[in-house]
Parts: sequence; structure tokens; C-alpha cells
Amino acid sequence: MDKVVDSLGLVQENSFLAVYIPATNRAFVFRVKSRANKGFERIAYGPLPLPSGTTLATFTGGTVSVPADGVLPAMSLIPVGITFPYTGAYDSTDMWYLSEDYRDRVFHVITRVTPRWLRIDLQIPTGVVQLRFQRDKLPLGIERDWGFSRGVIETVHIPEVHYGYRFANDTNMNVYTFVEFIYGEYIIDIPKDPYLIFGVLSKKVPHHFITLPVNVYDATLREALVKVYGIEGFPVYPIHERDKAVKEYTELLKEVKI
Repeated sequence: MDKVVDSLGLVQENSFLAVYIPATNRAFVFRVKSRANKGFERIAYGPLPLPSGTTLATFTGGTVSVPADGVLPAMSLIPVGITFPYTGAYDSTDMWYLSEDYRDRVFHVITRVTPRWLRIDLQIPTGVVQLRFQRDKLPLGIERDWGFSRGVIETVHIPEVHYGYRFANDTNMNVYTFVEFIYGEYIIDIPKDPYLIFGVLSKKVPHHFITLPVNVYDATLREALVKVYGIEGFPVYPIHERDKAVKEYTELLKEVKI
């Protein structure tokens, strides 16, 4: 039997992708019908979109200016997430943004930044710090001791939401940066079989599972999910509550837009 993901880490055609939202304990189950960019999954994007003179925060509480395009200064961090501009895209300021009219598509994106030791995290939507320690006791992220990745991060971009990417350089030297994307533009649908959805979410059916770093359920995200898909996702039930889950999924499927 074929693996769910290929050698690039992207979901194979006619396989399932589950996208989990911790703040709601809900998930979306997508069937990847096809990959629009099959065979062309790499983008050598170039330097981080940091124009010379951009003001960044520092780990010491001050600010610093970007000395040259794409250079991340020593001990600096991007306080509010950035997007990746691309001329000709649906939104030229954010190449991963799509409107509700593209509800049959999602972008599965693996972002790799050089140097690989740079810190990276996500704000969903842009400006909303998501990771927390001890429920809401302490916000985490690139400016903290933990709550970030180094060099690579994987996510699924939902239409109608701008994601903010943050990067930090915790060394004492300025560094030139470079970004590569591995991505799948998936043409998707939501399976209409509630038993199948339960099978995926109970991990009985093979699938690729991605957790969005969403611990703060911002109204912008909620409104986008309902606008695009008609629902906020399928509640994740324990294995022994299958009948209850299937009953609720059956009702939710009546509201699904794809």
C-alpha cells in the first residue's frame, strides 16, 4: 500500500489530510483529490522579505534596523509576523493567501530558512501569539526560551486567513537569509461519510495529521472557517464515543460547503 506522504513530506493524491485546532478540539478532514503543482513542489524564494531600514525588536528590549535587504541583525527578532510577497499572486502581499472562492484548495507548506538555526514560529492570524505554557500562564514564541522551531516549520494555509511568520537570530552576528518552500497546492474535498471521518480522527484510517498552533481562537479565524467551509470543524471524540461522534458529524456534513 502506498504511503500517505511522499518523499517530500507532502500528501499523496487520494489520501487524507487532517488539520487539528487545539483551541476548539476540532479538526478538518480533507481528501486530497489531486496536487495542482505535481512535479513542481520547490520554490527557491530568496531572502526573507526584510527591506533595508526595517525596524526590528531585540532580545535585550531595544530595537535595531535591518542593515541590508534580507539580513537579520544579531540578537534581533521580528515582533509581528510577516507574509511573503509575490507579484501576480491572488494577494501580491501574501503568496499563501486565498479567498473563500478557493475553498476547494489548501496550501500544505513546509518552510525552510537558512541559516537553519534561526528561530521560527507562526501567528494565526497575523499578530495573534498562539503558543502558551500552563494554559494561559505564559505566552511562548521566538522571544522566549522555548515555543519555537529552528529552521523549518510545517503548516496548512486555510483560505481567508493571513498567517504571520516570525523569525529570530539569537547569535551575535548579522546573517544573510534564504527561504525555500516545499508546497502542495491540494485540490480537496471533505468526505461525506461520517464513519470515515471518525476513522481518520480516531487514527484508524491512514492519514497525515497536522496540528495548527492555535491555542487562542481568534474571531478572525472562526469567521474564516465558517465562511469557507460552513463549519468550524469536526469535534474529536474518544474511540468509545463513536455513535455520538457519527451522529454529530452527520448533522455537520449538512452544512459543509465543499
